[in-house]
Amino acid sequence: MAVDAKPRMLKHQIVRKNLDALLDDLSPGDSFPSERDLAERYDVSRETLRQAMRELLVAGRIERRGRTTVVAEPKVVLPLAIGSYTEAAREKGMTATRVLVGWSVDSADDDLAELLQIAPGEAVIQLERVFTTDDMRVGLETTRIPASRIPGLIDTFDYRQSLYAELRSRGIQFDRVVDSIETVLPDAREAVLLTVDTRTPMFLLNRVSYDVHGVPIEQRRSLYRGDRMTFTAVMHT
Repeated sequence: MAVDAKPRMLKHQIVRKNLDALLDDLSPGDSFPSERDLAERYDVSRETLRQAMRELLVAGRIERRGRTTVVAEPKVVLPLAIGSYTEAAREKGMTATRVLVGWSVDSADDDLAELLQIAPGEAVIQLERVFTTDDMRVGLETTRIPASRIPGLIDTFDYRQSLYAELRSRGIQFDRVVDSIETVLPDAREAVLLTVDTRTPMFLLNRVSYDVHGVPIEQRRSLYRGDRMTFTAVMHT
């Protein structure tokens, strides 16, 4: 029996192709037709239409604003590298800042102590901030640093600025980072902080940074909106 090597295009994929063409004629911020109108226009079920719409949301072509859907701005594209995403965004001409969620001083549990090469129970400063570009909340970052390495940080650091720049000004030199990246969904608290719903795909980046002596500087957990962010990396042999 002959097998057709050409994959069959599913109905929602056909609809997605039509919606992509529709979006090409619209501008960021324009209203997007309702699910009901689109389902009638393409003569498909609402569920088929929703499958296509979900793909557009993940791709960052549309976004929800309350009960309405609008054409999204292009995704923010930033390098995956040692350094501050705030600085990288500003270098691209975007406005970028941080919104403070909170400071705390906690005792390192066994796992965190091992990552930071400190004794269990040692004081660790935690800084949690929302990363914004062009007034849009796109990331939630939680940084943990041994308190003994950066005395007075809570009292002197402007949370709206680059933490990496602050650490460099204190004589700390970054040498390398170890990153792990996976895709996740936000929990209810994270969704509220990022003004999204809990079905929004996220990039979860866990990082440990090291100085030139191989001593851990920070452990950072960063949650970035997959519908608004794209990361690039350059590798050399």
